[in-house]
Amino acid sequence: MKKIIVISAVLILASMMLSASIQGQLNEIDSLITNDRYEDAKALAEKTITQTNDNKDLSELYWRLSKITLSLADEEEALGATEEQLLAFFIEGEQYADKALELYESAPALIYKASNIGRWGETKGPLNALSKANPIKDTIEHVVNDLKDLDQTIGWYVIGQLYYQLPGWPISYGNNEIAVSVTRKAIDTIPDDKLYIGHFKGLASILWDRDWDAKKRNSKIKSMEKSWNKETSNIFEKHFYYEGSRGERYTPFYSSVPLNKMDDRQEAVMLLQYAINKYNAWPIHTRADKRSLEEIKELLRNWGY
Repeated sequence: MKKIIVISAVLILASMMLSASIQGQLNEIDSLITNDRYEDAKALAEKTITQTNDNKDLSELYWRLSKITLSLADEEEALGATEEQLLAFFIEGEQYADKALELYESAPALIYKASNIGRWGETKGPLNALSKANPIKDTIEHVVNDLKDLDQTIGWYVIGQLYYQLPGWPISYGNNEIAVSVTRKAIDTIPDDKLYIGHFKGLASILWDRDWDAKKRNSKIKSMEKSWNKETSNIFEKHFYYEGSRGERYTPFYSSVPLNKMDDRQEAVMLLQYAINKYNAWPIHTRADKRSLEEIKELLRNWGY
């Protein structure tokens, strides 16, 4: 009898230990990612998976593994990885996200699933990317419309890149006007503790290619404001008009003049200059941040600045 009681106590204790909060490990994984220690972050996530049986905790770990895999792919790409090697990372990253979603549906898991799909498409080239467009769009639309999460900055950035990189009608639904709007939303939802200067580079590139003058911006933003103010149940598609959400006289936080007093290319340059200043003031820089900074400087040189 005593033996049975002891065994039961041990089993209960083991179960309690597995069910204990892993918030400390999650915080450490996030810190390792922030400090560019992706392999260490991956190892800790894999170890922590064996220490919990809570589905939500496990989902948190698996979507972080999806995020880490994307970062590892970036590092390998910078070192000259082959297309085949990169695709293996993105497939692995999507599988981690799928595992997270099987356990517990969350916005980050969906976002990193879409991000891995998007990177797969970019790596395979334009024609192959077309087949991935709807899965990416549908995933982010689900986050916004069904989960009611409007603050996933990476999700908005991914959608901006999707509409920017896709060919337009009649081949597909690429649209620089939509790309600008949702990428503005991406910038407006950057968390205070994140750098993400690539978002500024992304919006600047789209604006440079759109190339509206101040007069056209004034007219088009007024029109977008009317569309934004219309009642709709599709909040995701409402953000296709986000550029007009505050009117043509709105002054962005990185500007000294309102939207209707500058042209697209003037704003593009302003965005890149702001990104450089933000980078210089930021306390921690990852290798990815440093590459983004060099890309920003290269863009400015190419544009004659």
